[in-house]
Amino acid sequence: MISADKRNVAEKWFQEYFTKGNLEVLDEVTTEDFVFHSHSGENTTEKMKEFMGWYRSVFQEDEWEINDLIEQDQKLVVRYTGWMTYKGGWFNIPSEDQRVKETGIMIFYFDGDKVSELWCENSDAAILFNLGALQKNTHKVF
Repeated sequence: MISADKRNVAEKWFQEYFTKGNLEVLDEVTTEDFVFHSHSGENTTEKMKEFMGWYRSVFQEDEWEINDLIEQDQKLVVRYTGWMTYKGGWFNIPSEDQRVKETGIMIFYFDGDKVSELWCENSDAAILFNLGALQKNTHKVF
């Protein structure tokens, strides 16, 4: 059974932060010392807000679906799928208003009822492939 409070945080993350670009929700659901672990290192809440400014300019018309939730102690694992329209501005990839799909897994670490850490693995390479930024037929897809 997934706790209602943790489910609510995950839903706010996708519906408010990603879909609407509501930056205030980060202050509501994260601790003051929140850390987002990414490929580029550790990021603060302020860096997450900066990221959203870029993201909203590059991808629009988001739709997010939470596919699975797994809770263990202070952790909540979320497997998700998102669809968005690419508007340009990522690696100089031209926009043709392409609809792309992202899949991923986020691991939220809670301190009480707020998120203190977040880990995310997503399908950026698949999005780049769908946008034509990666050469086709250069590798096998399983």
